[in-house]
Amino acid sequence: MPRVIKHPTIRRAELIAVARALFFEKGYEATSVDEIISRAGLSKGAFYYYFPSKEAALEALAEQMALEAAAETQAIVSNETLNGFERLDLFLKHNRRLKVERAPEALALFEALFRPENIALYHHVFTRISRVLIPLVADILQQGMDDGSFLPGDAEAMAEILLGLTTTTHDSVAALVNASSEEAFRSAARAFERRWIAQGIVADRILGLPEGSIQFIEPGFTEAFFAGWRQKQAG
Repeated sequence: MPRVIKHPTIRRAELIAVARALFFEKGYEATSVDEIISRAGLSKGAFYYYFPSKEAALEALAEQMALEAAAETQAIVSNETLNGFERLDLFLKHNRRLKVERAPEALALFEALFRPENIALYHHVFTRISRVLIPLVADILQQGMDDGSFLPGDAEAMAEILLGLTTTTHDSVAALVNASSEEAFRSAARAFERRWIAQGIVADRILGLPEGSIQFIEPGFTEAFFAGWRQKQAG
């Protein structure tokens, strides 16, 4: 059969879709480049034309997922009837819901990021996600600074700092992912939730809000987020 010529943008998107499906089915570590190209019906040379490594494909996928999540929050971000704090609060609530809904896929794709040997990959993925989210959060913060919801300052720098707080949870998530018993998971879950509560207080102080205003997680979030993944691991 004649070779089908597709626009590079389409071909790249197809490779990301195939990688996404395989990472979800098998996990990132268990998926090889050979499996990706076999399912995509391409040569190894074609894969490396778009991505220099499997790691690069994961980074591109992370950015795509961030773009998808950002698109779903557009109505919140563009709602001019809300002040800056109300927009930020709704944005965080929406993202918590999305995280729980998509937890099984996210954990299957990104579990490997929380292994000590993959710390560089973790930071590369975070950088790609930040490229999408920083402008979005900065826009919310700027409105809040303009309407008095937040203390005045550099909105983009503040957005980068607030998102950077999430990287400090790396070890807490790693403890959850690698928990070898129910007791270990419960202990790690308590530590994880304490960490996020503390980071909410830090965000409050940065933005000049009363303590407890910013909630990154809610009670029970950890159990809900890891429920499907833990069942799959037990199976």
